[in-house]
Amino acid sequence: MACLNRGVCRGFTLVELVLVIIIAGVLAAVAVPRMVDRSAFQTHGVASDVRTALRYAQRLALAKGLDVCVTTTLVPDLTLSFSLVAGGLCDQQVRRPDGAQNLDGSWNYVVTPPAGITLTSTVPTFRFDGQGRPITIPPNTAINFTVSAAGSTISIPVVPETGYVQ
Repeated sequence: MACLNRGVCRGFTLVELVLVIIIAGVLAAVAVPRMVDRSAFQTHGVASDVRTALRYAQRLALAKGLDVCVTTTLVPDLTLSFSLVAGGLCDQQVRRPDGAQNLDGSWNYVVTPPAGITLTSTVPTFRFDGQGRPITIPPNTAINFTVSAAGSTISIPVVPETGYVQ
């Protein structure tokens, strides 16, 4: 039925609908990719994983009274291991507390950032002693981890005197 009185008819015209679709298309093509950049989320996720691993290493050292080593490799990975003797070689791998397997099928505690995210450390290897304090060579060297991706950098310092992970 045709609408005889324009004031009584409700709805949108075809021109209005086409304009809304065009504006939505422009927003989807330009604005949404900028708002949904995953590298910032992934950087924060890796930084959280590194903090968790460092805090776990310190707590494990305190609980067991053993040296727990933290190693950053060139891959870049962060690996936890421990020594059965104070000051000894860290040749025992720390197992993941959540029981999950790594991508390679191992149970070792390893933090591996995804492609495009770099993990660096001012000290490639250090250990938490049985009292939870970090031991570096040379002594009292500042320990700082950096997680970075395109346009986003997060710093994770470890306090030399106490081993507190910030």
